Amino acid sequence: MTPSHNKPQAGKTGFPFIVYLLTVLCVGTIVPAQAANKPISPMSPAPGLIYDVAKNAYVRRETVQSAVAGVKYILLGETHNNLIHHQRQAELIDVLSGDGIKRAVVWEMINRDQQAALNAAWSDKKKTIDDIGSQLDWDNSGWPSWQDYSPIAEAARQHQLPMIAGNLPDDLPGPLMDKGIAALPASLAKKLALPPMPDDTKILFDQEIVDAHCGIMSPDQAPPFSIIQFTRDASLARAMFDASKQKGIDGAFLIAGSMHVRANVAVPWHLKRFDPKGTSIVITMIEAPNPGDPAVPPADYLKAFGPGHSVDFVWFTSDLDQSDPCEGIVMPHIKALDAKNGPTDDTGAENTPDTQNDTQDDASDGKDADDPSIAVPAIHDDITQGDDQGNDQADDLTAPSTNELDSAVPAPTQTAPKTGPAPIIDPEPSTNPMRRIMPIPPAQPRE
Repeated sequence: MTPSHNKPQAGKTGFPFIVYLLTVLCVGTIVPAQAANKPISPMSPAPGLIYDVAKNAYVRRETVQSAVAGVKYILLGETHNNLIHHQRQAELIDVLSGDGIKRAVVWEMINRDQQAALNAAWSDKKKTIDDIGSQLDWDNSGWPSWQDYSPIAEAARQHQLPMIAGNLPDDLPGPLMDKGIAALPASLAKKLALPPMPDDTKILFDQEIVDAHCGIMSPDQAPPFSIIQFTRDASLARAMFDASKQKGIDGAFLIAGSMHVRANVAVPWHLKRFDPKGTSIVITMIEAPNPGDPAVPPADYLKAFGPGHSVDFVWFTSDLDQSDPCEGIVMPHIKALDAKNGPTDDTGAENTPDTQNDTQDDASDGKDADDPSIAVPAIHDDITQGDDQGNDQADDLTAPSTNELDSAVPAPTQTAPKTGPAPIIDPEPSTNPMRRIMPIPPAQPRE
């Protein structure tokens, strides 16, 4: 067995003026030459290259297949508005489903309260893939076009894989902003069993959220968003775990923004709570630099994910032309938190005293905080989304339910590169407690 080694448009389910987390990676000084007795770093990334973090080397797709064979949970990170990423995710679902493990496909883009509609459409063999998007009212979801995501559904149908809504219910982000995790319906709160957010995770999320909001959010406004991010990650992890217990299903794929799949702080962290023995691998898509840009070692792209182990493989893709994501962005309703009077939730984070309507205006647009968008290596993703209904059936992913995956609109940030060298982050993923470090057999040449 081998190692368990973006930007949606605003829709009716989004918080209209919120721009979700886009972490911009500042690259430090790049050393042009290395000592003769040290390994040479791989060349700067180019579209189509797959980077193995543990090996610090580019590898073939067959090597990824060997590494993933038999792994229970496979997390596929993306930049939401890059349709190439969805093509690669579909390709991986197709190829990696050949190992005899049947995995459900869990979607960040589908809210838990949409599970019943998803089940009805998915089980109706007369429904085309296009019909699935219509059944989910995808055009009004705030996510990029269903046509961009439909190859993933095609791959799932080809392998007869269940489709699972993983995000928070649509109506939950507003209450979470206002009341913290006390706003969770009892059944969902029991399922997620949220522990206090680790201090280092809270600090990281808070800073990423501030950086993602184009300089118009102050640090004291970030904690409610971090709570939602933490809760959303737990919801996605629980959906994967519950799906893996369905009859005939042995694991799960996750389709989510790149920041949600980070092994050290995001969905895999929660998976370890629910399934300590479950193995996982993180494969994320990142936009490669444009031709003529300064050379950047592939490991430097990992700095956008924060300190510590984050991913196992990076599949570099072409970049897509993007308009300035911060142009015209305003957040008229977000108010500063009162450190003295603001209520706190179980995580110890302050909650905004703003009204639910105000917070929904600010947060319902966003999809998520995991959208690394490239400036000097950068990555797109989302953070604050809604989750589950408060009934047992909605939480039961083994049967049709009213579960839904709340989407958030990730917005790239135009943050200027920071001065000074970037912190050195060891990309070696051996600290990933869910990855079994085993030799990867060499890839066999294709016929």
